[in-house]
Amino acid sequence: MTKKDKKLGRSKELRIESLPKRYRDLKWFLENNWGRVGLGLQRVREPEDVRTILNLVPGIEWLPPFRGHAICLLANEATKVSSNELRETRRRYREAEAKGQQLWSEYHLKNQSAQQAMTALKSAISQFQDGLGIFPFFLAISVIARELRVEELTTLSNNLEAAVREATKEKESLNKTLSAQEAWYARDQVVKFARNRRYSKTLLNFARAMAGLPEWGWYHSRRTCEAIQDHSTPASPHQIFELLKTIIRGMRPLKLTNVEKRLRDELLRPGADPMLRGYVTPHWYYLQDAIHHCRGVKQSELPYKIMDRFLHHLERSKTITETELARQNQLV
Repeated sequence: MTKKDKKLGRSKELRIESLPKRYRDLKWFLENNWGRVGLGLQRVREPEDVRTILNLVPGIEWLPPFRGHAICLLANEATKVSSNELRETRRRYREAEAKGQQLWSEYHLKNQSAQQAMTALKSAISQFQDGLGIFPFFLAISVIARELRVEELTTLSNNLEAAVREATKEKESLNKTLSAQEAWYARDQVVKFARNRRYSKTLLNFARAMAGLPEWGWYHSRRTCEAIQDHSTPASPHQIFELLKTIIRGMRPLKLTNVEKRLRDELLRPGADPMLRGYVTPHWYYLQDAIHHCRGVKQSELPYKIMDRFLHHLERSKTITETELARQNQLV
């Protein structure tokens, strides 16, 4: 990779102190949904496919990463863009935003002045209410209005108001363009990471590569996130996934009944994590079903397919019969 490529997507808009939270939010999301999206993300080849894969997670738009920076990965509109074009759009948007703020500030001040002048004029008019039809009094009011600059301030205020509306329209248009460009760029960066042969396609590396999007490119994001310390215990679904992967990888020949037995033994052994065992115990019936549902699945894909099925069971509505069967078939 060239030095020029390493700089793609870098922007001062993303503050470095925001990166750890982004990374941890994405890590949490992937740990809970790796069975659904992990295999697809590792094999993704087109930007639009990234959105399709992520949308396999029900209610993803309400999850922390996707209520923030990662919303670009789910956007409906995506416009192909080069890194230079994206930078230019960002620059224009920042300028439009600054211009709008300046115009609004000027309009607020001028409108306030115009309102004060109009209030003073109305007060003067009220004093001459009975004599307004008499020319000398009318002339006096006209002089007061001129001295107060009522017409000048009102015209200036109206012009600034129109300028604010125009600037707002321009900013909204640029924001729409920028959002579509960032959506494509961010998804394309995920694809580029997935196709890169230098780094392993682990959950942690995906979280690192995606944390800086869309402001940064995947390379800079992944490299920067390597320094982030995170000693949190992996989410329970990912712990199960890792257990399944270890069991399945070392099994010759592969038999699903043996996968179930070894997983049960691992979860019930004296030194097993009690929190993980507590998570699995009431759902063991559904995990059993997920394992035996995956007959004929390739060995390398089996942990993903089992977890996908298991997560589906956990989230769907259950019949009274299923609930009772789950109660009677807990992990013991």
